[in-house]
Amino acid sequence: MVMTIFRNAIAWLIPALLVSAGANAMASSLVLPSTAQLAGHWQLRQQGQVCKLDLIAQPNAVAGDIGCAQQWLEQTPVTWLPTPDGIWLMNAEGTGITHLNRQKDGEYTATSKSGLTLVLQRTQ
Repeated sequence: MVMTIFRNAIAWLIPALLVSAGANAMASSLVLPSTAQLAGHWQLRQQGQVCKLDLIAQPNAVAGDIGCAQQWLEQTPVTWLPTPDGIWLMNAEGTGITHLNRQKDGEYTATSKSGLTLVLQRTQ
């Protein structure tokens, strides 16, 4: 009887520990950067063309060559938000235009509606 209880406890405990360890590892790999960490000078590139953009920490504004970026995004990027896996560019209503996925420090990519790759890369 005691041995059965012990086996059942072990059978439950091992999977629970494995799930917990996996969740902790995943959570620690997805850290939300602050707006201050991502603020600065960037360039948005598509097929050799470059738009210079500034991500401003407060109030999360997008500045620079907005018209250039709009031609690829089909909407005007006005604000932005960091996410654990990238950066959202948003329109004046606060609706997401595109989510740029983090590739490495200082480099994010997305696919435009026309199917071309957009690259947002830090310049300074």
